[in-house]
Amino acid sequence: MKIIYKTLIISIISFLVMACSSGNKAYKRGDYFKACMESIDRLRNSPGNEKSQYVLMNSYPLAQKEAQREIANAKLANTTDQYDVLVYQYERMNQLANAIYHCPKANQLIPHPTEYIAELTSAKQMAADQAYEMGNKAIEANTIDQARIGFQYFLKANDYVPGYKDVLIKLEQARYYATLRVIVQPPLTSNKYQYTADFFYNNLLAEMVRTAKNRFVRFYSPEEASKENMRDPHQYIILNFEDFSVGNIRETNNSIELSRDSVIVGTVEVEGKKYNTYNTVKAKLTTMRQEISSGGLLSLRIVEAQNSRELQLRNFSGQYVWASEWATFQGDDRALTMEQKKKCNQKQPQIPPSQQDLFVEFTKPIFDQALPYLRNIYSRY
Repeated sequence: MKIIYKTLIISIISFLVMACSSGNKAYKRGDYFKACMESIDRLRNSPGNEKSQYVLMNSYPLAQKEAQREIANAKLANTTDQYDVLVYQYERMNQLANAIYHCPKANQLIPHPTEYIAELTSAKQMAADQAYEMGNKAIEANTIDQARIGFQYFLKANDYVPGYKDVLIKLEQARYYATLRVIVQPPLTSNKYQYTADFFYNNLLAEMVRTAKNRFVRFYSPEEASKENMRDPHQYIILNFEDFSVGNIRETNNSIELSRDSVIVGTVEVEGKKYNTYNTVKAKLTTMRQEISSGGLLSLRIVEAQNSRELQLRNFSGQYVWASEWATFQGDDRALTMEQKKKCNQKQPQIPPSQQDLFVEFTKPIFDQALPYLRNIYSRY
């Protein structure tokens, strides 16, 4: 509660500081656009503020002059971002004009702020032209890295002029060429365990696909790659359960002597009154334990599709032990704890999981290792 209250106080103070700013500090620093916006904000709440009036009247022509200088320099520079500068400056001046029109006192001081509607439209068209051309040049390089650069240029072109030429088609093409295409091959095991191996594979692939969403990497099953007639993958992820065993049984037993003091064992009558009698009770407890262990090793290889060059090789191991305990005793059951009595009532081991369930269990720690490993490998795409 104290943290929330403190945050609220800071927010209120920050708001008051901004609201009370006349724009004079920004004006002195030469940030004329900010000086104008701050003075306009102040004049909305305090139209008679003379300092804000002074700042606006002096900052506005300087903000226009600065924007025109930036625009003129950009036109002469002939750089790949020259039209971005034009769009940025025209948008700022239109934003400033709009703010003036929506502040009565500011509009009184500057009745006709200059708007650059036609100039902005023309600058956006030229910026879209330039971005589209740069995108095409990047795609022609025929590399993943340049395709990603091309994709960003096409995005920019579409932002400036939505639906520009065939930019939507170009975006899809660039995304395809910019995307690392990886086929994940399922591990093959004996028919007895293939269903559970597929369960492991499907979960791993689904998580990788989810992780790669909106990124320049895509993971395919062999069936998906075939369905899309994809003939140019970049990499294969090859999974294989190199060594595993399921259902190894181990049984042990252990006997211990138990005793408990001060246990009521009867009563005695003294002078007509009955009293409890206490003694030590003993028992011999024999505990049986059955363990069924399963474990295995998954090899994970990443290879280049074109030349089969191995890029990564890692092995991940997993183990799972299922256990059941039951017990018998000789002697006085009052020497036993409640948990020991419960084991004695059981009298035999529980029914163990199926072979397929045991396989799934030992692959869980393997999954928990393999997934972050793959995420880290492909995090840069």
